Amino acid sequence: MSAVTYTDKFVRTSKVAPSAKKGFFARFLAAVVAARMEQAELEYARYVQIHGRDPVA
Repeated sequence: MSAVTYTDKFVRTSKVAPSAKKGFFARFLAAVVAARMEQAELEYARYVQIHGRDPVA
């Protein structure tokens, strides 16, 4: 079995920084997830307020 290692001297490495801005669909999905999470938290709080107990505990 053998191992091969490279240094920057022999292998080209890209010096381009990754894009700081997320793509449209990544931002859209993050917004959808955040909205659903907020809706779930409000629904959970409403349940606790009506029933007076935590359904998970």
